[in-house]
Amino acid sequence: MTENKQNISPDILMLGEIPENSESDPDDLLLQTFLDIGEEMVVAGAEIWRVTDSITRMCEAYHFTRINVFIIVSNLQATVQTPEGRILTHIRCIARDDVNFDRLDYLNDLSRYICANRPDVPEMKRRLVNVMARRPQSRMVSVLGDVCASAGFTVFFGGSPLDGAASAVMGVVLWLFLRFIQTREHNTIVRNFEASFIGGVLALLLVHIGIGQDPGVIMMGGIMLLIPGIAMTNAIRDMLFGDTASGLLRLFNALIVAAAIASGFALAIILLRGVL
Repeated sequence: MTENKQNISPDILMLGEIPENSESDPDDLLLQTFLDIGEEMVVAGAEIWRVTDSITRMCEAYHFTRINVFIIVSNLQATVQTPEGRILTHIRCIARDDVNFDRLDYLNDLSRYICANRPDVPEMKRRLVNVMARRPQSRMVSVLGDVCASAGFTVFFGGSPLDGAASAVMGVVLWLFLRFIQTREHNTIVRNFEASFIGGVLALLLVHIGIGQDPGVIMMGGIMLLIPGIAMTNAIRDMLFGDTASGLLRLFNALIVAAAIASGFALAIILLRGVL
């Protein structure tokens, strides 16, 4: 159920707005709405083939022909021919990244609903706003997930229970830092470098004060919270489905983020290993 509009982000509410001059070109508004859904699917972490297929199917449901959809990680383009023979083209630059599989599942369901029922644009936009306004995962569950993941991987990699406790503390600190920095620093590489540096410093500090025994193993648990595993998985899946360009871009970006994470922990070790 949709939350009260006062509690919904203005960016989400904009997805439900219909331009005043939309009645003069309903086909153009349809294509805009399809791309709104496709863009949010990419941002939520969808594979490129899934988004391409969803946009294509929605266009076919409304009798568009000569449908050409091109998507890479940061760009979405679609060109269609309307039933009246006009050519429409829309291009989007995608500068956001907010992996959310719950949202992706509902966006995928929305695209299938549109194909099956062919609702009008206001109904599509209403349902899109409902999906985007779904209540996010609770903070307690999110923190608990980070704590269990960091502590669990630390023990899995050979750490002692005390190392696991130290890694759990790191998980809480990294969660707090990432929530604080995500609205202030939009560069994923810089954000992960800063988080990994803080994690490295914290691991060395915790061992120094007696909470934990092996800073290397503690850091390994913290790394697992930051490593771009979903991006790497989607990159391989994109390449397997023939979207080589998008897959290589995603893989290259994931490798750069991984290098930034390793560099942050390495810098902490270089600066503080002889001090703590």
